[in-house]
Amino acid sequence: MITIEQVSKCYTKKTLFKKASIVQAVRNISLTIQEGRCFALVGPSGSGKSTLGKMILGIEKPDTGSIYFHETNIHQAKGEERRFLQHALQVVFQDCHSAVNPRMKVRDIIAEPMRVHQQLTKQQIEKQVGELLEMVGLNREDMHKYPHQFSGGQLQRITIARAICTKPKLIVLDESINSLDVLVQISILKLLKKLQQELNLTYFFITHDLHAVKLFADDVALMHQGEIAECIQVTELANVQHEASKALLAAQLPIDCVHNYLRDVKEHVS
Repeated sequence: MITIEQVSKCYTKKTLFKKASIVQAVRNISLTIQEGRCFALVGPSGSGKSTLGKMILGIEKPDTGSIYFHETNIHQAKGEERRFLQHALQVVFQDCHSAVNPRMKVRDIIAEPMRVHQQLTKQQIEKQVGELLEMVGLNREDMHKYPHQFSGGQLQRITIARAICTKPKLIVLDESINSLDVLVQISILKLLKKLQQELNLTYFFITHDLHAVKLFADDVALMHQGEIAECIQVTELANVQHEASKALLAAQLPIDCVHNYLRDVKEHVS
């Protein structure tokens, strides 16, 4: 679905007291994301994960290289192709509180993309918003509430409902469970997996949490200092070869122990 060809991106870092410097956020990356799978991009903070996600979404433009959605160059698309990409590629951010307007009701938060991409009546919008809320495990009546009336996990479900309202093909999950506690993380991952199966979604899962990757992803690329250190299937995660990958793996608790614990908790809350 997504083909990334030798993409690089630099930023100019400016400070008050030092001369501006060039930061290489992403360096010569090539990847392929298969349709219907969850591709995880793992790495420490500052390794360039979110920058790559923004380039896939078309928010940032690469300095060199190209990114394709099927046969369409994401950064050269215009007109109808551009409008198609705007609803085919969606995102769920880490901070669900800053991702919504606190003065808007949930109905309007979810309906905002619909009003941009679809010609619907008020009744049609309310019907679809109600259906979307039920799909993410909330109630239709919640559309009349404001963001402050929800917990973090509930609010993240609302941002997921907004992301799927345009019937996207790919969703970028940018650290989208990291601010939640463990039990809520599991419930959100279960929801995302269910929606993937029901809607034939593809995920680009940006995270530094290898435990979540073990539970959720199909393929994984480990990123280090703007480059891809290693790209493997998640079942081979324990057999990484690159030193940076080994260091990242060693920095976390034994993944099998945590996986067993999370599995037990998951079965308890099912």
